[in-house]
Amino acid sequence: MQVSHRFLSDRLEQSGRAENNTLTGFHTSLLEVLPHAAAYVAQDGRVLVHNQQMKALCAAKGVLPVPPSLPALLSEKSWRRCEPVLSAAFGGVPAQASGAIVLQSGETFCHHMICTSFVSLPGERQAVLVQFELEENGQEEMVAEPVRGAQPSGKAVQDLDLLEHFPDDVLVFGASESVETRAEKLLQLIGSDYDATLLAEALAGLEGELPQTIYIPESRSFRSTGHAADRQMCEVRVVPIPGAGQGQLDNGASLAVIRRNVDCPQETAENRRLAYLDPLTGLENRRAFTKALKRELTRLAAETETGLAVLYIDLDEFKKVNDLGGHDAGDDMLLRVAACLRLTLGEFGTAARIGGDEFAGMVPVANEEAALDIAEEILGAFDRIRLEVGDRVFTIGGSIGVAFLDGGIKLREGDAAALLGLADRACLRGKRFGGRSVQVHSVQPQDFEGVGAELVDLPEPGSFRGNELTLYAMPIVCLKRARPWGSEILLRLKGDRARGLSSRAWISAAERSGFIAKVDAWTLDKVLDAAERNADRSILTMNVSAESVRDPTFRDGLYHRLSVNPLLASKLCLEIAEKDFLREPASVQAFFRFVNELGCQTAIDDFAGHWPVLSRLTNLRVDWLKLESSLTQQVVEEPAKAAILNGLVRAAHELGIKVIAKHVETAEEARLLSELDIEAAQGFFFGRPEPWPGA
Repeated sequence: MQVSHRFLSDRLEQSGRAENNTLTGFHTSLLEVLPHAAAYVAQDGRVLVHNQQMKALCAAKGVLPVPPSLPALLSEKSWRRCEPVLSAAFGGVPAQASGAIVLQSGETFCHHMICTSFVSLPGERQAVLVQFELEENGQEEMVAEPVRGAQPSGKAVQDLDLLEHFPDDVLVFGASESVETRAEKLLQLIGSDYDATLLAEALAGLEGELPQTIYIPESRSFRSTGHAADRQMCEVRVVPIPGAGQGQLDNGASLAVIRRNVDCPQETAENRRLAYLDPLTGLENRRAFTKALKRELTRLAAETETGLAVLYIDLDEFKKVNDLGGHDAGDDMLLRVAACLRLTLGEFGTAARIGGDEFAGMVPVANEEAALDIAEEILGAFDRIRLEVGDRVFTIGGSIGVAFLDGGIKLREGDAAALLGLADRACLRGKRFGGRSVQVHSVQPQDFEGVGAELVDLPEPGSFRGNELTLYAMPIVCLKRARPWGSEILLRLKGDRARGLSSRAWISAAERSGFIAKVDAWTLDKVLDAAERNADRSILTMNVSAESVRDPTFRDGLYHRLSVNPLLASKLCLEIAEKDFLREPASVQAFFRFVNELGCQTAIDDFAGHWPVLSRLTNLRVDWLKLESSLTQQVVEEPAKAAILNGLVRAAHELGIKVIAKHVETAEEARLLSELDIEAAQGFFFGRPEPWPGA
C-alpha cells in the first residue's frame, strides 16, 4: 500500500499531535470506512478498537456493550477455531476462518472472520485487523491467503500495511479546494485518463453525510472493451478527517481512500445475481433456494396460520431425451419444465433447479391436501409437454416428493437443508413405486433426528434371477360378442427383494440400466412356450420396450422361434407404448413392419389421441390402438368426452385399425364403449390380473 507524503505531512500539521496519536486516529477512521464489522485485536483476543458496524452487529445480536475480548464474545468452540487464525496473522500470514462463528448465547455471529497482518499501535502494542463478514459460502475451514505485495515508505507507512482490506492510496482534500482541483489530484494520483470534468461533476454531486463512495474507470475504454483487465475501476471513498469537521464535502477537510483494480459494482451486482441463478432455466439454484427456504422458516415462526409445502421433483426418463434427441433437446425440455413450475407455483411460490434433472419448489399452503393438489397440478402440466425434434416427439414425467410443514411447527434456519432432504426422501419413495407419482410427508419435529439415515438402495435389475420373475394374465374381452378375445401378459416380481417395490418401478429401472431387452426376451420365450402348448386360438399380448425394438438379438430370437412354428405368430400381439413410438418413430415403424411380415399383430399402447401419433397412423402398419385410461374413464358422466372418444374411434376404423379400451370398471362403461363401436376392452370389470398358468 502506498500513502502520499502530502497526506502524512498535512495530517501531522493539522492534528498537532505526536506521530503515534496520529496513527491511532488514522486507524480508527479507516475502521469506519470498512463495510463490515471490524476491530483491532491483540494476540490474546482483546478488542482494542472497533467500528460502528461492530457495535451495531453486537447490538443486533443482543450483546451490549461490545465485550472487551473475543473469548468473552464467542463460544468456547468458536474461539478455539478463531485463535489459530489470529496467531497466523500475528506470524505475518493473513488467514480467515469460514463457517458459522457462534456467540456464547448460541446465536450465529458471522460466517467469516478475516485477519490481516499486524500493525503497531501506541504503547508498543501490536494488533491485527479483524473483519467479521455475514455472508455464507458453505465452507467450514480455515484458509491462509498469500500477502499482496506492498511498497512501504518509512516506518509510518510500514505500520499501515493492511493488505487488500486497506487502500492502495490515501489523499487529503483541503477544505478550500474546489471540486475541479480535487478531480485533477485524484486522476494524477491514480494515473487514469478518465475525463476530469465528469469526475468533478461526480464529486460535486456527493450529498449528505460522509462517507460516500464513487467509482472511476481506470481507462476510457472501460465500457467498450471485453477484456477483464481493462474493466477494472478505482474505488474512491470520501470520508471526513477526524477533528477536521463533520458534514458535507465542502464543510471541511476530507480523506479520499483509494482502492485500485476493483470490479465494476454493476458487474459485481450482476455476478452476485447470477451466482444465485441456474444459467439455463433462469430459476434459482440450490444455494438461492436454501436461503429462500430459511427466510420462509423465519416467516412461519411468526405466522402460524399457513403451512409450507416443499417439493422435490425428479424428472422421469429425461435421459432418453438427451440420448435420442441430443443435449439441445434436453435443454429445451428443461426450459419447458421450468416454465411449468413457474406457472404452477405462481407469484407466491419459488422454483429452483438444483441438479441436472432435479428441481425443487416451495409455496405457502393452508393444509396437506392443498400441497397434494399443487403437486398433482405440476404432474398434469408435465403430461401436456410435447417436444418435437425431427421426426421424434418427446414427453416427460416426474416423481414429486412433498414435505408439508404445518405452521404450528417451529424449525430453525439450520433445518432448511434437512427439510429439503425430507422432500427428497419422499420423492425416492415415489420412484421406487414406478415414478409419475406424488408422495407427501407431513413433517414432525422428530423427523430431523434421523434425517441422515440412508434409504435402502433400489436393487439392480441385472441382479435378479429368473426365479424371481413371474407372469400374470389379464383378460381382454370382445365387447360385441361378450366373450374372451385374449389376455395381456404382465410381468411381476416375487421373492423377498421385491417386497415394497412395484413392478413398474423395477421395469423403469431396468429400462434405465439397459437390462429391459433381456427381460423382454425372457417374457417372449415364456409366452411362445405357452402358445405352443395351448391349442386354442386366444391372442396373447405383451409389451415390448424401445430397447428391445432396437435390439437385433431380440429380433433374431423372435424370428427363429416363429420360423420353426409359423402358426404361433397368429396368437401373438406385440405392443409398443405411445411414448416410445413418439420418441423413436422410425425404429418402431421398422419393427412393426418386421413383425407384421412374420404374421404377428401389433398395437400402440396407452394411446392418448395426440396429433403426432394420429398424423403418422396412415403410414403405420398397426392393428390395434389400446386407449389410455384417461380417454375411457368418466365417459358415462361426460357426454362431451364420449363424443370426442367416438370421433377418435371412427378415425381409427377408417384407417383399418381396431380399438381396445382399458381400465373398464362398471357394466355401464362397458355398454357405452360397445355403443361407440370399440371392439375390445379390459379392466377390473372383466377380471383382475391373475398368476398365469402358462408361465
